[in-house]
This record gives sequence, C-alpha cells and structure tokens, in this order.
Amino acid sequence: MNADKTLLKGLAGLCVLLTVAACSKQRDHQHDTNGPFPTAVVGASVSSIETNPFFKGMYDSFAETAKQQPTLTLLLDSARNNQDLQNTQLNNMLDKNAKALVVNLADVAQGPVFLQTMCKRKIPVVYIDHHPGKRPLASCNDAYMVEGDSVQAGMLQGRQVLKGWRANPAWDKNGDGIIQYAMLEGTPGHEGAMARTKWSVGTMEHYPKLGVPVQQLFQQTAMFNQTTAEEVVGEWVKSPAFAGVEVLLANNDSMALGAINVLKQNNIRLPVFGIDGSEPALRAMQSGDLAGTVFNDFREQARTALHMGANLAAGKDAADGIGHNMEYRVVKVPYQDIDTSNLAQFLPSGN
Repeated sequence: MNADKTLLKGLAGLCVLLTVAACSKQRDHQHDTNGPFPTAVVGASVSSIETNPFFKGMYDSFAETAKQQPTLTLLLDSARNNQDLQNTQLNNMLDKNAKALVVNLADVAQGPVFLQTMCKRKIPVVYIDHHPGKRPLASCNDAYMVEGDSVQAGMLQGRQVLKGWRANPAWDKNGDGIIQYAMLEGTPGHEGAMARTKWSVGTMEHYPKLGVPVQQLFQQTAMFNQTTAEEVVGEWVKSPAFAGVEVLLANNDSMALGAINVLKQNNIRLPVFGIDGSEPALRAMQSGDLAGTVFNDFREQARTALHMGANLAAGKDAADGIGHNMEYRVVKVPYQDIDTSNLAQFLPSGN
C-alpha cells in the first residue's frame, strides 16, 4: 500500500511534465544548446554496435559530434559486449593521452568495480546509459552520469498502452477490464530497466483518470537483445497461458522487435510496445507491427556526454555549457512521446 501511495504521488508530480512533453512537436536534440568544446583528448567506448541499433546510433553520434568540434580529439571504439575488451580499449586510450573517458559499460554487473578502479586512478569518467550503480557513483567525485529519464520512459510507455486500450476495446480479449500483460525486461540490475518496468506497469494501473487494473502473466529478462527476446517469447508461446496475454511490453525496441518476429511466426497478433525510438522500431510502427515506442535521444546523450568529457579533460566544470541541468553529477536527457501524428519527425531525413 505504501509503495502504491509513493507511486501515485510520483505520477501526480510527473503528469504535468508529460503533458507538456506530449504537446511539443520539436525534437529536443535539434535545439542548439551546444557551444564550442574546449581543446581536449577524450576516449569513448560503447558496449556494442553489432546487435543494438540504439548503441549503434550512439556510436555514430559520438563520431558526428567530434567532426563538428575541431578542438576535440576523440578516441572511439566498441567493446562487443566484452568488459575485458572494453577495459583494454580504455587503457589504450589513456596511453594515447586521453584525459577523460566516456563509457557505456559492456557489463553493468562490473560497473561498481570498474568505477572504483577508475576513481582510485583519479580518471574522470562520464558514464552513459549503462549506470554503474547509484552508491558507487555517489562515492566518487570523478564519476558522472548521462542517461535518459527512465522513469519518464516507463510512464510514457504505460500511457501509450492506456490510450491504445481505450481506443481498441478488442484488446480486452476476455472482457474483464483488466490488462493482462507480458513484460520483457533488460539486463538484471540495470537501473534504467528496473525503472522502465516499474513506472510502465505503475502508470497503466495508477495514472490519474486513465488507470486500468493490470495482471502480470509473463515477465522475464531478455538482456535488451533481440535474439534473446525471440528465445524467451518462443518459450512463452508454448504455454497455454500465453493465450491470455493482451499486451506485450519490452524495456527496449530490440526486444519488442524480437517478440514481434515470434508472434508473426506463430500467427499471433498482439499490441507490442517498446522504448528507444530506433529506426527499425519506427519502421515497424509505420507498418503497424509495433503499437508504440518512445524516443530515447541517443544523439543528445552522446553530445552531452562528450561535452562533459571534454570539460573534465580540460580541467573545467563538467556542466559548463552543456545545456542541461545536472544534479548529484547526473544529467537526465528527456524522452519524447511518439505517435502517428509525429512519427515522420523521428524518421531519418528523406524517409
């Protein structure tokens, strides 16, 4: 009961913010809040670009930002989901005179140990998207975080489900007025994944004037990975209980697209919702395969993290000129709602 009250208070406080965000038709990353970077050498490593379109977009945005900042020397690599490889890459960057690092952790579970290692070496690190843990981050004055606001992401996803539920009475297959759902979760222990799940489900059930009772039928981690999601949902559909699922939610688009592939193979139609706004997901929305997603602004996260890294490498305040508020060394970049009215704004130019 206390948890429900806390959630309701949080929902009430964020409803106004979501309403304002929903009214905005401009993508935040188009706003030029970005002044010139200081002269600096920065190393950046992304967990993987081979299997996750969101991280591929982040990697490309690092490279694009560096081209736009002639005073920035960027050393960039991808770790292929291997933390040992990432450690080697980053050490090589430091050997090449990088004075600060931007790190999308390959293995979140190793985040606290990695953070303490870098902290003892007094190397400034800006973590991006993959959180090393709140307590470790708070313990080190040289550690910073840039991420999307995962609470907002979960709320936006949950509200999309509620809007679809109202507009499509047929989604309530058994007519009981309860949303029977399945949830694909990201990496265990991932701060953002836990927040997306909690606030998506909580919003469906408690959003003021729109909330609907919910019932979890299936919930399992799929590691933010499309292939893993296909394996998980492939097992789910073998269960007679899966026939009762009315909505399928995923902590990111890759898992949502994996679920859609399995549903198609088994001639099952369900509304599926993701998070990130990756180009493949936007295409799936265009075709009607994906019911909804929200935009996780990888471009703005990448630009902000690099700017902070350059500031730190140059001995300046991390937040200098980044265009975002920073609290407790954490910057949260807003998510943006996507629907049929603004879908074209999020697709690549000319598409």
